[in-house]
Formats: sequence, structure tokens, C-alpha cells
Amino acid sequence: MFYFLSKSVLQYGRHTAAVSPTHKHFSFQLSPSIITLRFFISTLENPNKHSFAASYLISKFGFSPESALSASKHLNFTTTEKPDSVIHIFKHYGFSQVQTLKLVKKYPRVLSCNPEKTLLPKLEFFHSKGMSNNDIAHILCTYPQILERSLENCITLNFNFLGNLLQSNDKTIAAAKRYSPILYHKPDRFLKPCIDILKEYGVPQKHIASLAHRWPRSVMMSPNYLRRIVEKVREMGLDPLKPQFTTAVMVMSLLSESGWERRLGVYKSWGWSEEDVHAAFIKEPWCMMTSDDKIMAVMDFLVNNMDCEPSFIVKNPYLLKPGLKTTFIPRASVVHFLLSKQLIETKPNLVTLFLCSEKMFLEKFVYRFEEAPQLLKLYGDQSNLSK
Repeated sequence: MFYFLSKSVLQYGRHTAAVSPTHKHFSFQLSPSIITLRFFISTLENPNKHSFAASYLISKFGFSPESALSASKHLNFTTTEKPDSVIHIFKHYGFSQVQTLKLVKKYPRVLSCNPEKTLLPKLEFFHSKGMSNNDIAHILCTYPQILERSLENCITLNFNFLGNLLQSNDKTIAAAKRYSPILYHKPDRFLKPCIDILKEYGVPQKHIASLAHRWPRSVMMSPNYLRRIVEKVREMGLDPLKPQFTTAVMVMSLLSESGWERRLGVYKSWGWSEEDVHAAFIKEPWCMMTSDDKIMAVMDFLVNNMDCEPSFIVKNPYLLKPGLKTTFIPRASVVHFLLSKQLIETKPNLVTLFLCSEKMFLEKFVYRFEEAPQLLKLYGDQSNLSK
């Protein structure tokens, strides 16, 4: 047993251990947590096993003694050579200090990886597929466990399988950024069975690809769970041949039963029946993913400011998609001005007004009037208020 420890070894954060040579025991001047105490004991009993790695994590990445102790059990370096090489490789690939810190905090084991044999080939593979340094950093910081997978038997397999489905490296990269675990699990576990189920129900390949591209999480669930969702969506009356079907699958996979009931209650507060909600969902499944606050705000605006009947929104649930401050208020301001100046005789159809493109809106409601400069200023002022 040691009877002397340097202050640098014994002092971490606010906890300082003092040694009494006479009584040959440790007395702590401040009461540390049990985990911190275990860190000191581990340092004494195994000075080369965990203490160096823990000290490295504390000094280099700001780990707490508790988390450093926990992480050091899975690290096997006793010099700075390997972890410094790992950091150097990430820096070479454009990782910022913040990104490297985030990755290491999430997955400390990366510091024990062989830089040349384990890390570099995977980073080079990602780069060869068209990923930018920021793409690579985003994916690995989100799910760094990808680095523990075999490049040949997993990562390459996953990327190529997804690439064949999406027919585009750019879309494959976008899908991986949206849900990074898609590169971690072999295709036979989730991705391929989920795609096969959708095909079995008659969903066109292009709609499956769109789902995997935009909402990759939806094709990375338990195949049995996906089958239940697909069956439920079909029973609700949605056509597998239409794009709304895969959108409904995505919504049902993300929305809990309690979330569905809560949203149902919000719509009912505006006079909708369950049949109305069902009809709106079939037309625009995304209406059930719109937040409660946005539903209330948009319904209030359309009903009380635009004299719109709630039943009209049931038939046109797409009206729930645009932003209140970015679309509804600026465009309504222009129309109210036109009506007040009798530049138009009647209020335009709300679907045309709020769902047409920006270019079409400006051509139809701004540029063709002599007051265009004033209208542009009004429209711009209202739009800027939302920023």
C-alpha cells in the first residue's frame, strides 16, 4: 500500500484525499461520492490499468471522475500515443473540437481503436461515397457505435443495399444522416424485411424508396410491428398504391396511441367527429403529426380570421401544413389590403391562397396591381415579423 500520493493524483474536482502516515489510512477532507472514492482506490490498486485512461479523459475531454472511472474500464491504453492518433485522424477529416468531444463522450471506446486498421478505412469509405467531412462527423457523432462494425460485412453492405434502393449516393447519405443506425444493423435484420413487407402489400418501389429516404426510421423497426401498422393503415381505407399510404405508415410508426387520442381531442374541440378525423387522415396523414399548439393556432386563424368553416378544413386538411407566421399571416394581410381597396371583389379560395407556390402567389396577388410596391412591402414586413 502506498503512503504517499501526489496532489495531482489525489485531487479531482472538489474532492481531495489526505494520507496519514502514522495511522496508515486515508481520510477525506470533503465527502466524495462513492464512485469517486472507488476511482481513487482503483488508481491505487491498479495504477497502470485504469488510472492513466481515466486521467486522460478528465484532462483532455473534461470527463467527471465518475464518468472517467466508468469509461476507463473499457479502455486499454497506458500512453497517449493511441488516443492522440485517434484524435489526429478525426481532426484530419475536419472534425471540430466540439464534434470530437461529442463523439468521445458518447463512445469513449473509440480512443482504444486502432487508428490505421479500424478507423481510417471506414472514414475513407465514407469519403469515397461522396460524404463531406460534415456528413461523416454528423453521422458518427449521432451514432458512433457504427465504428465498431465490420466495414466489409456490415457498413459497406448496408450502404450498398440502401443505395440500390434509393438509386443515389446523395439520398443514401441523407437517409444515413436522418437515422444513422441504418448503417449499423445488417440489412437482413430490419431494412430488407421491412421493405419486403411493403412490397407484399403492393406499395410501389418509388414510394418505398421515398419513405426510406425521408423517414428511414420507418423501415428500421421490428418487421412484425411494421406488418401490424401496414395492416391497420390498409384497414383504415388507404390505398397502398398512393403516396399517402407510406406517409400514414410513417405517422402510425411514430405516433403513440396516447398521442393519437390527444390529437383526436384537439380536433374534436373544433367540432370534428372521429369520422371527420378519419377522413382528413386518409387525405393527409400528416395532419396527425401536426403539433397540438399548431393545430389550435391554425384552426383559430382560419375560422376566426378567414371565416372558414371547420368542415372545409376536414375536406382540405392540407391547410394545416403551412406555417402560421411564415405563410398564413403575410398572405392574409395582402388579401385583406386588396379587399379593403376593392382591388379584388371576393376573397380567393383559401386552398389557392395558402397552398400555391410563392411565385404564383406573387404573380396572382401582388405583381399585377399598380400597388405592387406597397403590397410587396406589406408582405415583406409581415414575413420579417415571423423571423
